[in-house]
Amino acid sequence: MRGASGSILASCGGTFPEPGRGVAYPFVESPNKTPTSGREIDVVVVHTMEIAERPDAAAICARWFATPASQVSAHFCVDAARVIQCVREKDVAWHARGGNAASVGVELAGFARQTAKEWDDSYSTAVLNRASAVVADVCGRRRIPVRWLSPDDLVAGRRGITGHAEVSKAYRKSDHWDPGPGFPVQSFLDRVRRAQAAEA
Repeated sequence: MRGASGSILASCGGTFPEPGRGVAYPFVESPNKTPTSGREIDVVVVHTMEIAERPDAAAICARWFATPASQVSAHFCVDAARVIQCVREKDVAWHARGGNAASVGVELAGFARQTAKEWDDSYSTAVLNRASAVVADVCGRRRIPVRWLSPDDLVAGRRGITGHAEVSKAYRKSDHWDPGPGFPVQSFLDRVRRAQAAEA
C-alpha cells in the first residue's frame, strides 16, 4: 500500500459475512479486483501496508484500496485494533502481481523495514495476533497447510502461506520486499497454529 490518507471507516457499510464463514468484518469494497464466480485458493500472501503504528491504519489502507486510482487492493487490512475486508475471497484482489489468481492478500499495519525487535512491540504484537486469527480462519476453511512457502515452492504450485517478497522473487513481476527480513515468520506460523487449535 502506498500514499494513503483519510479518516477512519467513513465509507464502511457495516459487516460483510462471507458465505460459509462465521466471521464477519467491516467491509469497505475495493473496485480494484477481478470478479469470479468462485476459485481455488492455495496461498495466503502477507504484506505490510507501509503505514505507521496508529489506531486507524486498517481504515486508511482500506480507503486507499477503495480509490479506483490506486489500482491495488487486498482481501483484508489488519491493524492492532481491527480487521477490515476489502475484497470478497471469491474475487481476485490486486495485491501481488504474478500470484494473485489463487491467493488471498492480508495487509498488516507496519513497514517492511521493521526489525525483529520492532515486530515485538505491543502494537505489532497485537497486529500479529489479529492477523494470525484471520489467516488461521482462511487456512482452516480452505485446507491450506500452515507452512511458509519459498519462491521455489510457489513456482512448484505448493499450498501455504508466504510473503509478497517471495511472490516477487518467484514471478519477477514486482520488486516489493514486504513483509521484510525482520518479519517473525516462525512466530507468526506458531500464532496461526494456536489460533486454529483455539477454534477447534
